Amino acid sequence: MGDDARSGAAGSVGDTFLARLLSSPEGRRRMLSISVDAEEGDEAGVFDQLARCVEDPGLRRVVLRHRDDERRHAAMFRECLARLGLDKEEIPSELRIIREIASGPAPARRIETADDIVRTYATLLAIEERGVERFPRIAEAFRPHDPETAEVYLRVARDERGHVRYCNRIGRHYARDDAAWDDAVAAARAAEEAAFIRTGVAAVARATEAGLVDMGDVLPGS
Repeated sequence: MGDDARSGAAGSVGDTFLARLLSSPEGRRRMLSISVDAEEGDEAGVFDQLARCVEDPGLRRVVLRHRDDERRHAAMFRECLARLGLDKEEIPSELRIIREIASGPAPARRIETADDIVRTYATLLAIEERGVERFPRIAEAFRPHDPETAEVYLRVARDERGHVRYCNRIGRHYARDDAAWDDAVAAARAAEEAAFIRTGVAAVARATEAGLVDMGDVLPGS
């Protein structure tokens, strides 16, 4: 099976999982709670560190705009939970992709140098690209049950596309050259992909254990 076929099969399984998870109020609570944690995942104060290191006033404004967008997105997802009469769920560490990335082979550290800025923005780029790809699919899975939340995910996805541009702009500005930026992005995408797979497998397992989904008819070896 080629890479495109494998990717298509994985996407189909992922879409089936989303459709089944979001068919129940508890599943919708799980997804929204994961989304809140992802948007509030800046536990190390990365954006504030970046704002201190980025000297150009125009670029610093971009850093702070990005930070404020993430906070606004978290509030939007929390508002969806409240509108649905749901409390935010405490999400275990293995389902929190930002924490998984931070604990991976290139753990987060203080941001002090231009190389640190490049590394950080490459990681943010990979995370934002995942949002651009995933949020519209989550929106479509929400739509039959809660069109208003579906629209929230689409609005966030539009912002994420802008964030990808922010990351490219600042990352390339601080990189030694285009090749250095491209290398940093390739490494960040590989680390994010590994974290995404780990959290995805854990999400299916946790949801199955909780009785939120049954994937036995579509998962290989089930």
